[in-house]
Amino acid sequence: MPFSLRQAVFAAPRRFARDESASLSVEAAIIAPLLLWTFLATYTYFDVFRYKSLALKGNYAISDLLSRETSTINDDDITGIKNVYRYLTQSNMQSWVRVTVVHCAENCATLNDPGTDRTLEVDWSASSEAGQDVWTNDTIMDQFNDIVPSIASGERVIIVETRMQYEPPFAAELTGIDTTEFYDVVVTRPRFAPQLCFEGVGCGA
Repeated sequence: MPFSLRQAVFAAPRRFARDESASLSVEAAIIAPLLLWTFLATYTYFDVFRYKSLALKGNYAISDLLSRETSTINDDDITGIKNVYRYLTQSNMQSWVRVTVVHCAENCATLNDPGTDRTLEVDWSASSEAGQDVWTNDTIMDQFNDIVPSIASGERVIIVETRMQYEPPFAAELTGIDTTEFYDVVVTRPRFAPQLCFEGVGCGA
């Protein structure tokens, strides 16, 4: 290839790179939608993680509150716990709370045996929403046996479930994030009493 032609071939890209002439309106039409989408998506992603964090922290807070309770609670207390949860999560969206107390009935943990073949039974289960399903002896094992830690015979744990609806600030068509629900489960032991009792049910066996 002649030297002059080689120079021409390599000079063209250099001239293009140095060329600062352009149409501002065309560039704006191309870049503006991309910048807008980036802003909306970033804001939404941070908002999702913020509310997810608040939902989990709210569950931990009400779980700790229940673990310190020494008196018998009732349906009004469960409703109050839900209101505390909504306040802590700073959300006006639909949410509910379900509290369940379980104990180990058979093959419980000992110093030499973690109780892997144990049987969990429900003392009581209550929900903040009327008509919401509650746990029974027939259903508790399938759902929570892998979550509840090793407990000795006669020991109780409190299972607190929370569910909060989340609606993104922008349409899902813009960000890819649609309305969803945050579901969290926290298991804790009673701190100042051997068990948490419920009105009309008692304290279990």
